[in-house]
Amino acid sequence: MGKLMIFNFILIGLIAFGIWLIKKCVKQKRTQNIILCVAAIFTILFHYSTFIYKLVSGGNAIEYLSENHNLILPIYPCNVVMWAALLFPLLKNKKSGLGIFLADYLFWFGLISTLVGMFANVDFINNPTLADYENIKSIAAHATLLFNVILIALFGYIKIDVKRNIKSIILSILAMAVIGCYCNLVFYVLVSKAAAYDVNSMFLIHSPFEGVEFLTYPVISLIAVPIYLTVFVICDLCAHKKGERFYNKAGKQ
Repeated sequence: MGKLMIFNFILIGLIAFGIWLIKKCVKQKRTQNIILCVAAIFTILFHYSTFIYKLVSGGNAIEYLSENHNLILPIYPCNVVMWAALLFPLLKNKKSGLGIFLADYLFWFGLISTLVGMFANVDFINNPTLADYENIKSIAAHATLLFNVILIALFGYIKIDVKRNIKSIILSILAMAVIGCYCNLVFYVLVSKAAAYDVNSMFLIHSPFEGVEFLTYPVISLIAVPIYLTVFVICDLCAHKKGERFYNKAGKQ
């Protein structure tokens, strides 16, 4: 795990440098939007890189695709974040209800899921080596997605608002559950019950970690909501002066 930590801290250092460079050099909204779009496309290409290589080189791309279910459907939270990151810059009105939800979803939900994907990477845990490209790709793709997620805040799309933020998180959790049910059902109906169990989209069926079988998506969600609420309250207390905090707004309503 030491190698994983070192590798991740190198990636985070590169992310920090990239964020600093963009903050210093990029000011126009149009350029910011292009960067968001390019970053999202880069992550998607990285995610499909092995499949693309096999397809171009004449390797068994179809077999590889059938063995990697998250290339077919968004079975993990980060898969959904990845596609949402591409959808967001394509929105004409980012201040619409959908734009606000996607921004909050990408930042608050995406921030945690990408960090978990980096530091508790299931592929690396099952095969603890950095000599395997699949492991490097999995970890680095989460890092590029983390970069994309942080850009959402850097470009001013995130607002510290406890009511708005907790509403977005609850909607995000529910949306992930719906997507997970859909993906599991697709594999259950089209393949088999065993296939659905193995796919385990959004970890709805069983925990991805041995020894903590109770840690399924519903349990993780129940733990996450109060943690998120605490984070939002702390952020609100730090970001706003007395009289402008969430409890003051609630008292005026």
